[in-house]
Amino acid sequence: MIKKINRFSGRSEFLEVKKAGVGVFNSPLFGVLALVKEDKEVRLGWIISKKISKKAVERNKIKRRLSQVLGPRIGKLKPGARIIFLMKKEILGKSLAEIEKEVDKLVVKLEG
Repeated sequence: MIKKINRFSGRSEFLEVKKAGVGVFNSPLFGVLALVKEDKEVRLGWIISKKISKKAVERNKIKRRLSQVLGPRIGKLKPGARIIFLMKKEILGKSLAEIEKEVDKLVVKLEG
């Protein structure tokens, strides 16, 4: 689980990253927008539209899995990073191990 301090708190933060952020990473499961700010906290958010799945149960399952995978990896990200995950339909039905593999690729890319 991701602590509240590490999650986006409102629409304004999403809009700020969307406007000034850079598309850093594109994988088969998700796209990523990132922005680095001056403060020390890493903040994460995700966008899962109804185009992915009409069922809230499936969308929430994706959120829980991503949260579970990202929680232990927050310390590896740059301080001040703001990251938005843009989910793709291909993430439906993927195992936790497959999601972890893609997130690990992202962490390596964002470190360098």
